[in-house]
Amino acid sequence: MSTRMEFYISGKPKLEKPYHLKGIGLPNVYLLNGVEIENDPDYGELITITKLTDLHQAIGLHIVAKRDPLTGAELRFLRKQMRMTQEELAKHLRVSDQTVANYEKGKTKGADLGPTDLAVRVRYMLHAFPEDQYSDLLRGCLEAINHMRAF
Repeated sequence: MSTRMEFYISGKPKLEKPYHLKGIGLPNVYLLNGVEIENDPDYGELITITKLTDLHQAIGLHIVAKRDPLTGAELRFLRKQMRMTQEELAKHLRVSDQTVANYEKGKTKGADLGPTDLAVRVRYMLHAFPEDQYSDLLRGCLEAINHMRAF
């Protein structure tokens, strides 16, 4: 089980109770603000999330920066944010689309993903950042890898 991820918009007041965001396929995302909840008599509870695209990117960056191996749900989230099918991601990873499906279903766990874990993280970062920032991004990745070796 992944640890709880909390997100908020800086400078905005926090909610009395964090909002558990369930509709994105990740079980552990909570919003501390940036959510408007309205009760409509005809449709029930209506949820509006401020800056949804920015939130998705922040979640993706949080996932790729964590030390724990990717979960299947996290891998699926990153793939969808990159607007890739399982088949497209499989081609980039040089595995079958069934292998990607098994990763996402959790049939292949954590450390068993091996180089796939790192490859998906790097591919997401290349998706999330403009090309002119690639050299800084890769330099930061190399520094992080060297830092991890120190432990």
